[in-house]
Amino acid sequence: MSEYNLRMKNNAHQLVCSEHSQIFVENIFMLKCGQGCVYPIQNEIPRIIEPNYADAFGFQWNRFRKTQLDSFTHTSITRKRLEQSLGPALLGKLDQMNCIEVGCGAGRFTEILLEICKHVVSVDLSNAVDVNKLNFPVSESHQVIQADVMKLPFENQTFDLVLCLGVIQHTPNSEATISALANQVKVGGWLVIDHYTRSVAWNLRSARFLRPVFKRLPPKVAFGVIEKIYYFSKPLYQFSEKRIYRKILNILLPVVYFDKEIPELGKEFRDEWSILDSFDGLTDWYKHRRTSEQIRAAIESTGLIVEMCEYGGNGVIARAYREP
Repeated sequence: MSEYNLRMKNNAHQLVCSEHSQIFVENIFMLKCGQGCVYPIQNEIPRIIEPNYADAFGFQWNRFRKTQLDSFTHTSITRKRLEQSLGPALLGKLDQMNCIEVGCGAGRFTEILLEICKHVVSVDLSNAVDVNKLNFPVSESHQVIQADVMKLPFENQTFDLVLCLGVIQHTPNSEATISALANQVKVGGWLVIDHYTRSVAWNLRSARFLRPVFKRLPPKVAFGVIEKIYYFSKPLYQFSEKRIYRKILNILLPVVYFDKEIPELGKEFRDEWSILDSFDGLTDWYKHRRTSEQIRAAIESTGLIVEMCEYGGNGVIARAYREP
């Protein structure tokens, strides 16, 4: 038996065809269900996808493979964000939990989850899964899958923790995504999510009006243009420190500039983070915004009990559980 098949045999979660609810038969090359659905396995990663809108995200995380890893920046930026989302009570139980992180990207949360969870399944729609696997190899405690959140290849109510941070606002329909995530929460399990909220400042920014152009460019071309705009803009931002017209620059210029907004982040990483966030903000195909009341209503409609839903982080943070 190959090393890959041995790892898959010992893995905690069987893959199921979302269309026919049948367990996939696996070999080193493909997944196949009894009704004829066939998906490839490449680089040890099952690819349960169709052509989609996530090319820019794949480019982004291949280009910024380590940028947001705490181990790379020597900070606790990601750990603090995760701890804020989970809350202290849930954080103390993770060592016995099976977790799925949807929208894993290059693995900024994977790095921490693998330290504290019993088992982690990292899922992404884009080829960022290859970067995730490169950063955090597949093992008996780590499974990596390329799949759509609307067609997750697992039986319903499989996971103790379903985590989705920085993702839902970028899917075609936020409410449908929340419902799909909630379906994966087992009895007594938890859903932890966040979502962009409404912003008057965003409505005024030039980036809002340039997104329709940038998101249609090939990712490599879009990145080159955004990088040039950033380095043109950087001296203007530096000159504007503590001056009122920095707010004007934020409206006129379509890029993000990190100076002292993240105190932990060293100066040597600020350009990289700024360009990453600028690219992310201009090339994402969907960008939805919701109030905390809307997020609460969407979660409650799935039957989960909302423990917390409040403004924080990147907009709204929410925790909910399936009642035992």
